[in-house]
Amino acid sequence: MTTLIFWGCLLLFAAATLSERGAVGADDFRYVTGYAGPNYTGVHYQFTDYTPDLSVVQMDNTIQSACGVGIWMLYDTADYDLDHAWSVVCRYMAASWCASMGTACNTSSLRYAGSPYGLNDNYYNLYEDTIYRGKEFRGNTNASDVGDLDMDVSSLVVTGQSPWTFYTGLHYTGANVCVYPYRHSTNNDIHLDFAYYDKMDYLGMPDNSIRSVARGCLSDRVLGHPGHERRGLDDIN
Repeated sequence: MTTLIFWGCLLLFAAATLSERGAVGADDFRYVTGYAGPNYTGVHYQFTDYTPDLSVVQMDNTIQSACGVGIWMLYDTADYDLDHAWSVVCRYMAASWCASMGTACNTSSLRYAGSPYGLNDNYYNLYEDTIYRGKEFRGNTNASDVGDLDMDVSSLVVTGQSPWTFYTGLHYTGANVCVYPYRHSTNNDIHLDFAYYDKMDYLGMPDNSIRSVARGCLSDRVLGHPGHERRGLDDIN
C-alpha cells in the first residue's frame, strides 16, 4: 500500500482553556474536534491527547471534518501504524485550522506533535518510520541516546523557539545538523513555530542514522532560519 499525505493548514479561530499546567492561556491549549458529518456537523468528539484507537470513543473511520489547534497526525490504522502497514497519514499543522476530510482520511488513531506542556514550547518528536508513523521518541532536553529508536529514526518534527542539533553518534558525536523551527503560524494570541521533515533525505542525513539530540544550534550545517527570517504559512507549500 502506498502511503499518502494530506496537508491542511487554515487559520480560522482561536481558543483558550486550562492547560496541563493549570494556567489559562491560548498558547497552551491543543486539541482537535472530529465531526461525523461534513462541514463540522453531526456527532463530534474533542481529542486533547494521543488516541491509539478511535473505536474506544465510537469514532473509528467516522470523522468527515475537523477543526483543531496545533500539529496533529491522523492515521487510517490503529496505533499510529506501529505494525508498518504503510497507512494513509493526514497531517494538519497550524495555530488554528479546519479541514474537510471526506473519504480521504479514514481515521483510526491520532496524535499530536510538540510539547504536552505548552503549544509553542521547545520540543522535538522523532518517529520510527517516514511521515511520522510508528514508534516515537520525544523530549525537551538533551538526549545522549534516543532509546528504542537508536538508528531507527525516519522523520521528525521540532517546535518552539529553540533549534535542535541531531547527531549520527551517541553522546553528541558523529555527523550532525542543526534544525530551526522556521515556519510560523499565528492567530490572535495563538503562536506556533515548527519545522517538519517527512524523511531523512530532507535533512541531508542517511535514514536510520540519528542517535542523539542536543538543544541549540551546535552544527556547521543549519536548516531553517532563526529569528526574523522565519517563514509564514504563505511560504509553506
